Amino acid sequence: MGSSDPGNTVFIKRCEDYDRKRIEAIVSEGMAYCNYRPRGRVMVKPNVVFAYNTERFGSTAYTATPLVGASLTALARSSAVKRIDMGENCAVGMPTRLCYRNAGYYDEVACVNQEAGCPVGIFCMDEEPRESVFVGGVVHDNLRISRKMARADTKVYLPKLKCHCVSNMTGAVKLNIGICSDDERAIRHDFMLDEKIVDLLAPGYPDFIVMDAIDVGVGNEAFPTPRKLGLVIMGTNPMAVDIVGARLLGFDLADVPYLQAAVGRGYGPSRIDQVTLAGDLQSVADLDEQAQRLLPYDDAYTRWQDVGRELERLQSPMRFYWGSYHAGNGHKCLTGCVMGLKMFLGGIERFAGAEAFAGARPVTFVIGRCEETIDARGEDVFLLGSCARADIINAKKVIHLDKCFTTAGDMNLAIGHKLGMPAVTRDPAFLFHLVGATLKASVRKAASMRYLQDIHHFATKSLIRRV
Repeated sequence: MGSSDPGNTVFIKRCEDYDRKRIEAIVSEGMAYCNYRPRGRVMVKPNVVFAYNTERFGSTAYTATPLVGASLTALARSSAVKRIDMGENCAVGMPTRLCYRNAGYYDEVACVNQEAGCPVGIFCMDEEPRESVFVGGVVHDNLRISRKMARADTKVYLPKLKCHCVSNMTGAVKLNIGICSDDERAIRHDFMLDEKIVDLLAPGYPDFIVMDAIDVGVGNEAFPTPRKLGLVIMGTNPMAVDIVGARLLGFDLADVPYLQAAVGRGYGPSRIDQVTLAGDLQSVADLDEQAQRLLPYDDAYTRWQDVGRELERLQSPMRFYWGSYHAGNGHKCLTGCVMGLKMFLGGIERFAGAEAFAGARPVTFVIGRCEETIDARGEDVFLLGSCARADIINAKKVIHLDKCFTTAGDMNLAIGHKLGMPAVTRDPAFLFHLVGATLKASVRKAASMRYLQDIHHFATKSLIRRV
């Protein structure tokens, strides 16, 4: 089935386990079928949102390490490849090198280099020099991306297929959020997030995609629950790959707002019947049959996608109020501070357990402009985001995190200690590793001249605008 456009071909292979040799053979077969010939300098981008203590947090928030190693090895076997550099920027405020280490990426790349026919490197996008590239988008005119990415001859993406707390799914297209460093990632990470994601396709359009759908993450994308799907999905068109991924997760294109926005800007395909399916699954019926493995679509499947529902499930005394982001327009911001709150509270549950919420302090969270009067009942009230407004009475204290958008990291730093619940960000072992990684990252940024580059950019661009 599908269109005659070879760029819309999605090649799918069954793979039940993370067998490195098996995956390497699959990736090589996929490159040949999709007519992808890596050459010169290859930039590889995995998906690493968060990685720490896999016994507690799991390992489905990032592209599985064996799939990363297998893909790098398959690429390195091409005689036309001169060098491979793998880079990523993980969740805002988290040193990428810490997540790399926890995911086992450094050790995996070292193993790959022992048998690779070319140098294979790994770097942190938040530590390396950037180059400005023209975007000409709705949100971004220009964007500063990793120099290694900007100068690459070809790009390969290794997304992890997961549910997402505001976008329903994340795949190859949304993987581009990680090409932004924290300063530019925060720009319009609000009600314009979908348009921002589409903008990023201009500098971040991959030439080949290997999607890890062997173990799929459901629920919150930063702390997902694994479910076995048993697939490796490949292609050269990120829209086609994501439409297939959405179908497997039980979504249509209309359920994924960033895909809708991309279609509105001229990217395609726009429908599942425009995708040519090949390999082990060759029809939409095959996709739907395979998707049955992810059932049921229960509360765990949509965990932390509705803050009020989750607080009720956890029998927590904490309350949540959510209003529009602009007076009188009636529209809630679906992709800004509320996403930070979902990740913040979801992380606490994964670390401290559900029982911690029942014993939490009865605080109140407010996002957006709430029209009703809120009786704080003598407890703290947290206004999250620049647009947060409310008529509050009987508050012990009102704390406003006046930032757009307010991240989970911001909440951990500013209010995490006020909830009466333990959190990983206050765990001594985690803090020890976080401080060490941050110091190493700072040294690397100084050595790579990243600090000086950022100062120069501010002085010649941002400062002039302010003057």
